[in-house]
Amino acid sequence: MMIKHDRSRAFLHYPALRVTVGLLFVVICFSTALNATSITGTVKDNNKKALTAVQVTAKGTGISTLTDTRGKFTLNLPDDLKAATLEFKLRGYHRFEKHIQVEKAQRGLDILLIPQEYLLHTVSVTATNIETEALAVPASERSISEFEIQEKIPENVVESLSDTAGVHFIGSGGFTITPSIRGLARRRVLVLVDGNRITSDRRAGTSIGIVPPELVERVEVVRSASSVLYGSDAIGGVINILTKPSDQPFPGKNSFNLNYSSVNKRINTGLSLDKKFGKWDIFGGFQYSNADDYKTPDETIYHSGYKYYNGLLGIFFNSEKRDFYLGYVAGFGKDVGKPVRTNNPNSYSIVPDESEQIISLDYSEKALVKNSSLDFSLFLNPSTYNLDKLDLIKNKVQSSYNEALNFGLKSTLKKNPGEAFSYQLGLEWFSRQNVEMENREGPRDNLKITYPLKDGTRNDIGFFAAVDYTGIPKLDLHAGLRYTFFSLSALADGESKKRDTDSYSFFLGATKKLSSSVSLFLNIGRAFRFPSLSETYYTGITGRNWVIGNPDLLPESSFNIDGGLKIASHKFALGLYLFTNSVNHLIERYKSAENIYTYDNIEKGKIYGGELEFQYSPSSRLDLFGHYFYYKGKSEVTDDPLNDVPAPRILVGGKIFFNRVWFEAEYLHSFKKDNPGPAEVENDAYDLVDFKGCFYFSSALYFYVKVANLFNESYYPNADPDIPIGKGLNISAGIHFNF
Repeated sequence: MMIKHDRSRAFLHYPALRVTVGLLFVVICFSTALNATSITGTVKDNNKKALTAVQVTAKGTGISTLTDTRGKFTLNLPDDLKAATLEFKLRGYHRFEKHIQVEKAQRGLDILLIPQEYLLHTVSVTATNIETEALAVPASERSISEFEIQEKIPENVVESLSDTAGVHFIGSGGFTITPSIRGLARRRVLVLVDGNRITSDRRAGTSIGIVPPELVERVEVVRSASSVLYGSDAIGGVINILTKPSDQPFPGKNSFNLNYSSVNKRINTGLSLDKKFGKWDIFGGFQYSNADDYKTPDETIYHSGYKYYNGLLGIFFNSEKRDFYLGYVAGFGKDVGKPVRTNNPNSYSIVPDESEQIISLDYSEKALVKNSSLDFSLFLNPSTYNLDKLDLIKNKVQSSYNEALNFGLKSTLKKNPGEAFSYQLGLEWFSRQNVEMENREGPRDNLKITYPLKDGTRNDIGFFAAVDYTGIPKLDLHAGLRYTFFSLSALADGESKKRDTDSYSFFLGATKKLSSSVSLFLNIGRAFRFPSLSETYYTGITGRNWVIGNPDLLPESSFNIDGGLKIASHKFALGLYLFTNSVNHLIERYKSAENIYTYDNIEKGKIYGGELEFQYSPSSRLDLFGHYFYYKGKSEVTDDPLNDVPAPRILVGGKIFFNRVWFEAEYLHSFKKDNPGPAEVENDAYDLVDFKGCFYFSSALYFYVKVANLFNESYYPNADPDIPIGKGLNISAGIHFNF
């Protein structure tokens, strides 16, 4: 028999050879190490947050690495490479390039990546009351991030929504403007702060000046009816202003801001602090704004200035088993102007004092039962609103003072019995207590005091259930039902009055995923709104002279159909939506010849229309974006047009990015409003051009500038007959510093 020798194995039996080869291998490795230069650094975003999994590549060499959980990277480049261009890429951020000299052994590079923002974000909370992928939400919604808000340099949160399709505003044009969604306003849009309802007795509806843009983490807008999850007042949709920090694994951030606007000499400054101690997060902030009367192309609008003080303090605990949050948010206004079209310096309205405060407690037990959580929230919302109407020539004063204590209690059980099925059951109680409305009228030294509404109380007690089923491939089904009991009582003009009712709301929704980045959705539902205390019982002084309450107002109920297409890919995002909303017993506002307003029901109002919004990033240095909407609102009985339905609007813009500098231009065209409602007037078309720019000195410090109404156009922002001309050319500049 021949024995075949394994030469490779035989080789291992020669000790001298093994040692020689081993030494040669060590020498080669050591030699390679000696001939390589280590490039190190850290990659962060504009909030100094370390970015993980950023791809770092030396272009043309094939050498690359990824950043770790602290944002740090090490790249070994050969010494014979004299210079290199490093490329930093992470999905959702603008690509960054840095040219370096390799022979200088660059260490400790500080790299800044700027986020790209998309119309369709990854996760939405408000639309379904749970974290849900935006493509799976059967509703028209949008999330505006903290970074987007900062870029817009807005005076208030409503302005930060200015390029969101379907969002408009009503009001007299001052600081306390009120949001409108798809032509529905005046308490038909529910405003939340961290999920807690805020309300007021302003006739135009709730103003959201309580939280300044600088203290907002993000804003979520739902443009579909949401009464099942949120109760009355959500016929038109929901705006949820979120202040809690969202990125728990990363260190806390601290910031300082200072900016100035030329059109009203507005100075705004503030400080935010955030410190994490393990699973605890303590954060707070303060903002101060002071603005004079603003200027139009032709005149100064008297009594349009304001002072505002805002504060925020929160304590947040987060673990695998439970979450806990205790928060305080407050806004205090001083001498807040309410300008009108007559622009008379001797006859005007002003809010000398107003306050809105929210104390909230949230608790979530995430491991009470397997695959379930129990959420509990409680909030208190004391508010005051003081309005003065002055006629200096006649020495006449009319004054209205309103105060109330609002509070809410909500408990929700969320459970996932299986991978394809989940549900939530909830109980909610919202109440207004101690509502007092006082009027004073007459000469300054002899005011007559009356109490048109005292001891006002409102209670909404609702029970709701919602289910989600994903057992059918690429199809997500949603359904929900709510039943609510309402009651109102007050002493109106000395007479005790009371009324109550109950009603149901429901929705059925479906989302069909055509691919990982494309989905279709459709939902139908019924929403409900009970008239407010002031609409029903208050007859007295307002910012628009006088209003007469109507105790016979019927509650509103709506039937809505909403559908659309959503696309959210790496470079392209698009939303295309169609809707119709029929409101039975729609409460309309009417104006008499004596400038007295009152409320009444019409048989049925219908608003329908469509929206298109898009964003396209053909390269890492260019973003294109825009939206268009068209709505029509009319009485289904008389064909008369409805109030508050905005004229069609188109907005297009582009943003060019050069490493640490970006520039943006935006054009808005609002078409003519030639079908005014019963309390409106025709409104001409107008065009606005805005320009913005920003320079990042580092991830900690950046400078920005904005030129609004570049061509100084005269325009009325909406068809309200009392609103003054909009702001003229305005140059804003400021700095933001993270530390």
